[in-house]
Amino acid sequence: ANIGIENAGINTLISEYNQAVINKDKLKNSAGANNPTVKLAESQVADLKANINRSLRTYTSQLEASLRQLENRNQKFAGRVSQIPKQERLFKAIQRQQKIKESLYLLLLQKREEAAINEAITEPSIKVVENALSGTNPISPKPNIVYAGAILGGLLIPFGILYLMFMFDTKLHGKEDITKVASNIPVIGEIPDLKKKKDVIFTDPNDRSALAESFRILSSNVDYILPIKNGEKGKVIYCTSTIKGEGKTFVSLNLSLALSSINKKVLLIGADLRNPQIHSHIREDKQKSGLSNYLHDVDHNWKDSLIRGFEKHPNHHIILSGSIPPNPAHLLTNGRFKKLIEEAKEDYDYVVVDTAPTILVTDTMLISQLADATIYLARANYTEKNLLKFSKELSESGKIKNMAYVINSVGASKSYGYGYNYGYNYGYGANT
Repeated sequence: ANIGIENAGINTLISEYNQAVINKDKLKNSAGANNPTVKLAESQVADLKANINRSLRTYTSQLEASLRQLENRNQKFAGRVSQIPKQERLFKAIQRQQKIKESLYLLLLQKREEAAINEAITEPSIKVVENALSGTNPISPKPNIVYAGAILGGLLIPFGILYLMFMFDTKLHGKEDITKVASNIPVIGEIPDLKKKKDVIFTDPNDRSALAESFRILSSNVDYILPIKNGEKGKVIYCTSTIKGEGKTFVSLNLSLALSSINKKVLLIGADLRNPQIHSHIREDKQKSGLSNYLHDVDHNWKDSLIRGFEKHPNHHIILSGSIPPNPAHLLTNGRFKKLIEEAKEDYDYVVVDTAPTILVTDTMLISQLADATIYLARANYTEKNLLKFSKELSESGKIKNMAYVINSVGASKSYGYGYNYGYNYGYGANT
């Protein structure tokens, strides 16, 4: 009973077994070995012993099962114990971060307290001596001043812009600009500005457009400046300008067609040997035989170069400039141009000559004395007003003979009503 077995049932069986052995020994000593009571006692001892053995085996099995369970738990705990260093490292890292944040929080908290204390003990540098007085109307801006400034600006700015525009405007615009500079030189025509660039040639003698009527008026005014001569010789009309692009070729061509439309024999000569342009209006080859060939070749007959460029103008002929020579001034002064003019005056009523610009070359001045009248072109919104002084000096010095101005590309408001459709005065009864 003292071997340390913790099973109470086995300990009870062992106590009963020990008591049974004692009883058996007592009966055997007193009754003998063959006594039935002894035999019964011996059988009880044997049964108790067998029971004890069975209980011990069962108890041993239970202990072994408990041992296995404990070993399994031991292994489980051993695995958890092996993870302790990793968990401790994580715990240390968390603890370190906690300490850092705690110290930072405490520092900021301390700074906030210090700032609050400094703010509490610092006196303000600004003090309100007296509260401001406010009104219903704003101090600034003042409406009256703003309105006055707006009205003044609205008046000054437009007038200032207009003043600058007029001050920097150096272009010729109309007849008034010419009369201010050269009042002694007449203005015999104003050609309206054509918005459409096609149908700019007076091809139809019966045309009633504003363009046609303007050139009819020009042809009539030219007759007034031409000198009265005895005999039936034709009259020579030059068309020139100060610079390139003022429309002298355009005017000379249409003027010759306007004269031809009233049954006059007209010859148009392209005397601008440096930059000829007549060929572009009649779709002829620029290198076609013309004036330069006649001036250069003494055997060339100028009548071989005549061109009839317009079917509806049978009395109209053209002599192109021909090939561009290297010495135009020399050719124009060799005497053959004068001979051409004299011969043409015998066959034609009017000889219209398209000459070179006067300010660029001297070609026109070299042959100017052969003209009966010189039409000097100025283009509105293109010709500089300062250039009018140059043309005035040419007329006053006699370098250009019998000069009169014609203004090209005049706006509709300054062209004496050219835009009001001339046709309504001339054919109103045709539909009745």
